[in-house]
Amino acid sequence: MIQDFTNDPDVKVFLMSLKAGGVALNLTVASSVFLMDPWWNPAVEQQAQDRIHRLGQYKPIQVTRFVIENTIEERILKLQEKKQLVFDG
Repeated sequence: MIQDFTNDPDVKVFLMSLKAGGVALNLTVASSVFLMDPWWNPAVEQQAQDRIHRLGQYKPIQVTRFVIENTIEERILKLQEKKQLVFDG
């Protein structure tokens, strides 16, 4: 599937879980990331985004996060902010 996404110009979308998208992939052919499932650890999301933002990437990158109001996703984002402060400190 990765080879098809990388080499076939007719393949426009590659869906994968956040955890699968954060490990050992080079997807520089992509230019957009859509995060649909927030994770409590912001590093996991950053790793997934880094799969397309690597050496060899020549296109602008767009990352879009979808969050539904008044759900647990909002609480996860607050937890991410706290975790990010720990990483930054």
